[in-house]
Amino acid sequence: MPTSSDDRVRIGDAEFPKPFVNGLEFNAPVHGTWNIVHIGFRIPEAHQIYICADNCLRGVVMTAAEMGELGRFSSVVLEEDDMTHSGRIEETTVEGVTDCLNKLAKIPPVVIIFPVCVHRFMGCDIGYIYKQLEERFPDVKFVRGFMDPVMQKRGTTPDQRLRKAMSEIIPEMPADCDTVAFAGSDMPAVHNDFKMVLEFNHKTVKDTADCKTLDEYLSIGSSSLFICQYPAGLMATQTITKRLNRKYIYAPLSFGFDTIKDELTSSGLDIPEGFIDNGIKTCIDEVNKLKELIKDTPVAIDYTVAPKPLSLARFLFDNGINVKTVYLDGIDGNEEEDFGYLKTNYPDLILHSTIHVSDRRPVRSSEKVLAVGQKAAWFEGTEYFVNMIEGGGLYGFEGITEFIRLMEDAFVNAKDLRDIVPRKGLGCRSCI
Repeated sequence: MPTSSDDRVRIGDAEFPKPFVNGLEFNAPVHGTWNIVHIGFRIPEAHQIYICADNCLRGVVMTAAEMGELGRFSSVVLEEDDMTHSGRIEETTVEGVTDCLNKLAKIPPVVIIFPVCVHRFMGCDIGYIYKQLEERFPDVKFVRGFMDPVMQKRGTTPDQRLRKAMSEIIPEMPADCDTVAFAGSDMPAVHNDFKMVLEFNHKTVKDTADCKTLDEYLSIGSSSLFICQYPAGLMATQTITKRLNRKYIYAPLSFGFDTIKDELTSSGLDIPEGFIDNGIKTCIDEVNKLKELIKDTPVAIDYTVAPKPLSLARFLFDNGINVKTVYLDGIDGNEEEDFGYLKTNYPDLILHSTIHVSDRRPVRSSEKVLAVGQKAAWFEGTEYFVNMIEGGGLYGFEGITEFIRLMEDAFVNAKDLRDIVPRKGLGCRSCI
């Protein structure tokens, strides 16, 4: 197999932050990552309404159906006449949403409205639409979503803007110095050093990814500190903390001991005695067990498994693990130092694009490969993989330890790849 082509390159030859040239894109049939439908349902009791043409509706309707959430989902179909008459698209949107809400058994307290690319192309007066809806339904909190994937290569992405809009309904409340919130992530915080330290400090911990009621979601406005651990949620966290005049910590899952130590110690929280030293020792003991178990088995990583895949590759390399490939399409600015380290010390590591059209089939290696992430599993054609997205809520030394244990389990216990990867929204309820 060549070490350099349009879809793969040695990290020693790669450019930061874009190792591949943009062009026609391939979408691998791996659907565990969340889309805007899954994200919107993180607001309890919220109802979503999409306004678009039939072909666009197909995907979002299927997502809601596969989640078993059609009762919280409506749609308004745009037709050609709506594009050719002045003011018609605004009228169709307003009247369509009104009709959807009036047909529900009960008007929901929160409604997320999703205009689409066509609204943008037509120069639609979005402000007018929301003004009309807010006058007709004064008791409803309208969240301003936007489904415009044609814009996702420029500026912020639709899911970043949706997370920001979802945070805007959280009201300003008096700050409670004993309340801290995890915000902006899809995965609730588990096996997480920050959560453990917060509990040691007797803090009440809230989590936007783990709210069961709307009141619980809205009560996050009382938090004195916000912790964001997922890059796509950073803009939302920055927005709400600026609006509420609160502090935030940005600490995505990292596999660098010094990074974790700095983030924990600079948080202003009391750290239990021996917490960091014991955490490092446990991580080293566990990764040595992993090395003994898998020996020289090649490991492939993909960017969907954790926010910092190059940090993970560096950690595994430095502990004797045979990492052969990292599947990604771009490199986050927070990983520039890890990129430079790998480029210098492990230049033969292969970076492999997941969207380039020149490689649309799994490799199907004849040797056993341990994959870390669903896309790596699909491209490698292996049933031995860590089934996780977005870091799984893990963080810190406890997070690394749990991550390694998941790798150990994945090496020993095969999974049904063909059954798992088509399922949308890992962690969501699925009717498939």
